[in-house]
Amino acid sequence: MRLDRVTAVVRERARRDWKVVLGVVGSVLLFVFGTMAIRTYLWSSIPYRGYGGAFSIVEIPDGAGAASALRILEDHGIVKRFTLALTYLETTGRSRGIKAGEFSFNRPMTPRAVFDKIIAGDVYYHQVTILEGLRSDEIFDHLVRSGFGPEEEYLKVFGDVSLISDLDREAADLEGYLFPDTYSLQKGTSPTTIVKMMVARFREIFDQENIASAREIGFSVREAVAMASLIERETAQADENPLVSSVFHNRLKKRMRLQCDPTVIYVLAMRNEWDGNIRRRDLSIDSRYNTYRYFGLPPGPIGNPGAAALRASIEPAESDYLYFVSKNTGRHHFSKTLNEHNRAVWEYQKKPYRLKRAARARKAARKN
Repeated sequence: MRLDRVTAVVRERARRDWKVVLGVVGSVLLFVFGTMAIRTYLWSSIPYRGYGGAFSIVEIPDGAGAASALRILEDHGIVKRFTLALTYLETTGRSRGIKAGEFSFNRPMTPRAVFDKIIAGDVYYHQVTILEGLRSDEIFDHLVRSGFGPEEEYLKVFGDVSLISDLDREAADLEGYLFPDTYSLQKGTSPTTIVKMMVARFREIFDQENIASAREIGFSVREAVAMASLIERETAQADENPLVSSVFHNRLKKRMRLQCDPTVIYVLAMRNEWDGNIRRRDLSIDSRYNTYRYFGLPPGPIGNPGAAALRASIEPAESDYLYFVSKNTGRHHFSKTLNEHNRAVWEYQKKPYRLKRAARARKAARKN
């Protein structure tokens, strides 16, 4: 009997001791985890900026896990204390929400805000500006140099006329339909996506109302875009667009050749022979795009016109002008007769050239 009582007492004391041990261990663990939680919370709420310069762009590659992404962020001075960062992501269940892409940082941010940005996929967009009037090969060269895909992919999608076949059944490519604008592009955007964006923008600008206006003056969409491309390459002044357009329209009505220099440049560029100068022999090149040799509009656009040129192509100014010549100031002199035009050519082109040549000759004579 006494043995049973002794055994019971020992067991009771063991249970009490074990409860005490568990209590102590639990208290220690609670203290440790509580301290870590408080420390992690405080760390996640403190703004940090460990990079120099006005901003930092960080790329998180595809397939990067939380640990890899944190290493990249730490290396770029976006967050610090890798262990705390990883603890924060794991305890908040966000370690699997990391998105790939480029992210821009330009101010001190709390780790919590940094992770919110990345998990939300708030990626950085590059602003790429395509200038009015550029040929498609010039546009593709600019995009390739900006880091958006290889030239081969652009050339492949350039031939996908299904994108505009409802507007232009004669199109052999997308020349004229890549609308010049400033585009926001995420790194990795494919050439196909970019070209489709540009064509979609063209459709948005040259809408059904413009198409109807073109038809009212007897133009197809292709003819309107071709005319706009000539206007765009002839002048950089938007307010001159309707006057340049009126000259071309007036010459078409009178069955005069358009004699548009940019069409010759286009032919030379397509033959890889353009060196920045038009020579007299170039004016007789046998190409339907050469408006010095052939009547009417060229068979297609020679570049990609902007909104003002597109509008001017179907809304020319009312004028009797048949000629224009550059004043070498970025603007042009417009004339109604050939005699007036020849005088303007002398005044703005030949005379200044001869004066400069004479000045160079006098300078060279003094040196000798």
